[in-house]
Amino acid sequence: MASLPADVEQRYRRLAARRGWSTETETAFRAAVTWYRTLDETPGPRSCFEYVDDGLADPGARCLWETVTADHETVAVKQIDISSTGTAHRYWWQNLDDDSGTLTDQPLGLDQPGLTRIPDSAFYALWHTIRDPAASPEE
Repeated sequence: MASLPADVEQRYRRLAARRGWSTETETAFRAAVTWYRTLDETPGPRSCFEYVDDGLADPGARCLWETVTADHETVAVKQIDISSTGTAHRYWWQNLDDDSGTLTDQPLGLDQPGLTRIPDSAFYALWHTIRDPAASPEE
């Protein structure tokens, strides 16, 4: 298993300690991080999508994804969650999970109502405006 950058390693160690993970849970989590990292760092075509929640949970909330194809499925390698109040979080192998959310572990259903393909540039412009929680000392 490839080693993680020191800041990411430290972040995940703190997360595991704070949540009281067993060795097995931490090992499974690190395997998931490695899998998403491999997908993210492998060259290949990318697609970006957006979903706006018109339901009752958080009307107006948005989820955006950068995806790759893996095993004939559309898998998110980056995700942006924006609540209806405008609070934004981003998830990828360096921040797979935090107290606000997690990178989806389910393939995107491209036929899901409300899921829209968006220009990659729109996704990346937003991605780069969100503060990196992995750099936060309280994480």
